[in-house]
Amino acid sequence: MTEVVMDKAAITTADPEIERTTIRKVALRLMWFVMAMYFLAILDRGNISFAALQMNKELGLNAEMFGIAVGVMYFTYSIFEIPSNLILSKYGARVTLTRIAILWGIATVLMAFTQGPLSLYAFRGFLGFAESGLFPGVMLLLSLWFPFSYRARYNAMFNYAVPISYIFASLISGAILDLNGTFGISGWKWLFILEGLPPIILGIVGIFYLTDRPQQASWLSTAQRNWLTGALERDAKATGVVHAEGVLRTITKPMVLLFGLCNFGLFCGLASLFPWLPQIIKSFGLPNSQVGFVTAIPPVAGLIGMIALSRHSDHVGERFYYAAMTFVIAASGFAIAAFSTSPVWIIIGFMVANVGVYGTQAVFWTIPQSYMSRQSAPGAIGLVSTIGSIGGATIPIVIGRAKDASGNFTTGFLVVAGVLLVAAVLVLIARSQLVKE
Repeated sequence: MTEVVMDKAAITTADPEIERTTIRKVALRLMWFVMAMYFLAILDRGNISFAALQMNKELGLNAEMFGIAVGVMYFTYSIFEIPSNLILSKYGARVTLTRIAILWGIATVLMAFTQGPLSLYAFRGFLGFAESGLFPGVMLLLSLWFPFSYRARYNAMFNYAVPISYIFASLISGAILDLNGTFGISGWKWLFILEGLPPIILGIVGIFYLTDRPQQASWLSTAQRNWLTGALERDAKATGVVHAEGVLRTITKPMVLLFGLCNFGLFCGLASLFPWLPQIIKSFGLPNSQVGFVTAIPPVAGLIGMIALSRHSDHVGERFYYAAMTFVIAASGFAIAAFSTSPVWIIIGFMVANVGVYGTQAVFWTIPQSYMSRQSAPGAIGLVSTIGSIGGATIPIVIGRAKDASGNFTTGFLVVAGVLLVAAVLVLIARSQLVKE
């Protein structure tokens, strides 16, 4: 491999108008659906953050127990990540992604039947199993539909769903919690019920709506299908660093493991952005409705940062330095939050952390996508995501235990900042290794 970063010159076409209309049609067809899926997944993954405002007291949970409940989802998610992604490769996105949506919706509704810590862990574990494979599955799906030079843009668009979901959750969760006692049901249980039903509906719709590959897309013209398959084939030849060597040999390559360690840092950041913030804001004496509005501020900053960083990354064709930079930004945000005692500075810290983490998420995934061949991508991307999920499983427990021991979040957030700085260094190491190849 002589180049680390591909640019738009790598994709040629005799008719720019065909390229423009094809990409636009694919984006209109796919992006709203995968964004809706991820929006609802993040909503159901993160609603425990607001449920905690009532649930922790009702169930007698301390910070470590709550951290375990947050982390166990990532643990089961990581266990079933690779199998789920291999199933997607074999049976296609339509079957796999719709199955994921229906199952995680059911898992979320079941959380309303939680009676104590053990049942909470069990239902959260089922949620992780149900959702396993969603993110790498969509990343794989987008790599099958968008040429390389467009991927950072549409990866970022897909990831817009994360801050948008947290903004939406922050604004509505307080009102749902105020349903407390309606029909004798606690407000936090209403939260799980009302937010668990939409993905079930979306999954059923997806069975009839999704198309697995461009060759099957009857909604594209023949010229559009030919251009898209040709562009993707040129990408496959230009990025064929990893060949069809078998899943086991591919996923044990040092570079794939290095990507996984980078993603470990990213997941540590992602899993620390939202779960604790409503409780931190609540500790300053605000009512639930105001907690929601204040909690919505950092994801707004994250969304703006994600859009700006991903577009500029696409414009200059650079991925590695951007990912390293955004890791450092995220670490800075958590360090600010760790040493802050006023709500204003805590929010500022989380705003910076959101910009860094979401900026990283948008740019980072274009790197392993471009490194893997089509044959190796399902297993390798699944492994990268699995290693990341382990970070999501462990860091909430670390933060919760540190909170119980010290009474504050300083130590926990500093651990997150340190992990993010290590991830920034690993990204640069990955770049140097790819240059050598």
